[in-house]
Amino acid sequence: MGIQYRKAKMKLGFLEEKPEVFKLRQLTFPQVTFAQLVKECSDSCGVNTAQTKAVLDALINRLVHYMEIGHGVRMGDFGSFKPVFTSKAAKTLEECDEKTIRKKKVVFFPGKAFKDMLDELAITSASEALDVKE
Repeated sequence: MGIQYRKAKMKLGFLEEKPEVFKLRQLTFPQVTFAQLVKECSDSCGVNTAQTKAVLDALINRLVHYMEIGHGVRMGDFGSFKPVFTSKAAKTLEECDEKTIRKKKVVFFPGKAFKDMLDELAITSASEALDVKE
């Protein structure tokens, strides 16, 4: 099925004359839970749920461990994870230190499996109804 969207009419609030524009809005669906993924992986591999959960928990634990010490982690066709940060600019070299760090996050770089999926991903209209956003 792919990603579904609706057409939405919006007013651009940041402009004084507030013109109406149209955008595509992605429909959202409930997220698949970790427990659901564990169950499905368990069923497809013929391994019990507890063992599957233990392996996935250990994988997550190792990902966190290596990123805590600054490593990126490459997971084949799945992709790569890398810990990064953003920082504010400082006026002097002395002011440029850890206090200028604004945000720390993990960046995911999709691998071949995800890139192939995105190339084939269908994007379809859910209906012609307009969501009006004032």
